[in-house]
Amino acid sequence: MPKISLLQLYPPDLAQALDFPFIQRELARYCSSRKAKDLALALKPEPQADLLAQKIAESDQILSLLLSDESFPSAEHPDLSEFLSKLKVRGHALREEQFADIRSLAINYRHIHQFVANKQERLPAIWAPLEYLLPEKFVIEAIDKVLDERAQVRSSASAELSHIRRELTRKRASADRIFNRILKKYRDKGYIADFDESVSESRRVLAIVASYKGQIQGILHGSSSKHSIAYIEPGETVEINNEISELLEAEKEEIKRILRQLSTDLSPYHDYLDAVCKTLVWLDLSRAKAIFAYQQEACYPEILSEKKIFLKDAYNPVLRHFNKEKNKSTVPLDLTLDAEQRILVISGPNAGGKSLSLKTVGLLQIMLQSGLAIPVHPDSQFCLFDQLLGDIGDAQSIENELSTYSSKLQKMDHFLTYTDSSTLLLIDEFGSGSDPELGSALAQVFLDRLNAYGAYGIITTHFNAIKALAAEMPGVVNGAMLFDQKSFDPRYELQIGQPGSSYTFEVAQRSGIPSHLIDDARGRVQQNTLEVDKLLVQIQQDKVAIEKVRSAQEKELQKLRKLERMQQDRILKLEEKVQKHSRINEEQDRLMYWGQRFQKLIDSWMDQKTQKDKKAIVARFIAMLNQRSGEVEVEEQKSHRKEVKQHHKDLDRYLQEEVKMGMEVRILESGIKGSILEQKGDKFLLALGGNMTALMERSKFVRADAPLGQKPRKKQRQKNFRKPNTAKADTAQAKEKQSVQTEGKKKNAPQAKGRKAQNQAKPGSKSGEQ
Repeated sequence: MPKISLLQLYPPDLAQALDFPFIQRELARYCSSRKAKDLALALKPEPQADLLAQKIAESDQILSLLLSDESFPSAEHPDLSEFLSKLKVRGHALREEQFADIRSLAINYRHIHQFVANKQERLPAIWAPLEYLLPEKFVIEAIDKVLDERAQVRSSASAELSHIRRELTRKRASADRIFNRILKKYRDKGYIADFDESVSESRRVLAIVASYKGQIQGILHGSSSKHSIAYIEPGETVEINNEISELLEAEKEEIKRILRQLSTDLSPYHDYLDAVCKTLVWLDLSRAKAIFAYQQEACYPEILSEKKIFLKDAYNPVLRHFNKEKNKSTVPLDLTLDAEQRILVISGPNAGGKSLSLKTVGLLQIMLQSGLAIPVHPDSQFCLFDQLLGDIGDAQSIENELSTYSSKLQKMDHFLTYTDSSTLLLIDEFGSGSDPELGSALAQVFLDRLNAYGAYGIITTHFNAIKALAAEMPGVVNGAMLFDQKSFDPRYELQIGQPGSSYTFEVAQRSGIPSHLIDDARGRVQQNTLEVDKLLVQIQQDKVAIEKVRSAQEKELQKLRKLERMQQDRILKLEEKVQKHSRINEEQDRLMYWGQRFQKLIDSWMDQKTQKDKKAIVARFIAMLNQRSGEVEVEEQKSHRKEVKQHHKDLDRYLQEEVKMGMEVRILESGIKGSILEQKGDKFLLALGGNMTALMERSKFVRADAPLGQKPRKKQRQKNFRKPNTAKADTAQAKEKQSVQTEGKKKNAPQAKGRKAQNQAKPGSKSGEQ
């Protein structure tokens, strides 16, 4: 991805004209923290392509979790910006609620860090910065030692505080006993008002009927609004209340000291906490982008290094949002801008979708270069531009005394000055605002210059002269917004290749203008203008009709090709089945033949009486096995050659098949499946899943459903039998002959000699051992 500068927008309010603020507000809705919301509302195109790729990866990885029905934890956290810097001020003490916010921040970060760590293989872009920003246990532990779950300082925070609070408890209990005794005393005397008591300056006071206040010894704290009730602190509780006040002041000072010490303990973690805050804001915004993409059914298309925009099923997210509220469907946009057709001139009726198509392209470009997913088909392709220049809507300025046309000329002057090959132009109602003939002539000159600069763009117009120029000018192509001839309703479909009619009179008729006025207007128009408009209408009608026929024929052709492939595959499978059965039958015949021969040898071996004859049979058996093994090897070689020949025949047939863009294919070497994106010379660009692509020759892949296996491999056979060794056989026969002669001699020897030999061969003797 090339490095670029910040996407420059002109005029400055172009983003507003393209409804980008609506996108920013929608994104902010999914942010949890105020700072992330502020970033969402101020979102703008990323200045560097490598940073843009990083931001896209971050949101895309979270989006992949959402698409697999998983969730990503909320990065909601308290805002520490108002007081975090005070943590570095020596001697300053943060308040209890501020420490509670710090703890909440640390707890939330620990939770998210653990979540991402467990899924780091699926979230590598998210894990990369988190890997080196580990959760700090000390921050949480230090705060937990001081504050309880209600963010109040614990009594155990210091021995002094524990002592003070014990004394406070004791003194308050004593004061309550004294006060309750006095209250009962004066209640019995009837001095107490309807309500017994009140609190003044943290002290319990008696509510005395005003006429009896002189009967009470104590300190008057005030009276009711009508002076009917006096609030008196009994004299008996003044001293103990003073002691309680001193203890409360001591408690307050001790709490300040404890919080000051906690601030000192946490001051080294200021930079860490600041980094955690920024990380959580970043995670909050990245998560919001992923949720926005999920809700918009959006994705991140392929971003190309060369200049090209290929839109497939692209939606304007603002239009679709409001259409959903009205239960209306939205027609997607398909278009291509590339080196062959850099500038698209769209014509057609008013309210037919020309301006909307232009705004859709511009809005999606800003969104993508701001790191947002866009609602397009995943096969769509985009590139990055340095400039987005637009002339959209009525820019009349009363303040600067500029007419609409003057404003258009002012913008055009900027376009002609700054446009280059990395510029995307969006010009609505090109040539309008002045005398049609003169304005059209000037617009033709502008179009010629902008095209010469190598710019890319979308231009809308009603002028036939501009449509005619676009048809002849290299790098420029016409497009028409389709119109239903029967209902006079716009279809909001863009058709590339021919200009469209403005359908001026048809739209007027649909709007309710009386027919006699429309007929009068027709009579005032020059005949050649009407003929051109009629011709455009007829061309569009003919092209729509031709497109329908072509589409139907293409579908029928695809069906026939599919049936042909299925028939060929079926024939191939039947041939393989017949050949398989034939091989099985032949093999069974051979097995029966050899089985009979082996059985005869076995029967013959059983009938033999001597070892010599049996060994001779064994030798014949081994010879037959070797013979059979040789025959099998020859048969396998023939079969292998036949399979290889058939494989090459099938492969040639599949390689000769016609392929087209979007076709599912299978790579021969690896078996990986993909789809054809485009043809580049004699090679094809294949999409292999995710963002992986490969440029391959046609001989490297076949259609995905082709019943073609791997190339047959020659079988490696292990020979189990060897040809009998003649010398060894002769030796064996000699030994057998000697053994027979020895047996004969033993039978003819005298019995005595036999006994003598036996006596000499006693067990344990040397001869016996031999």
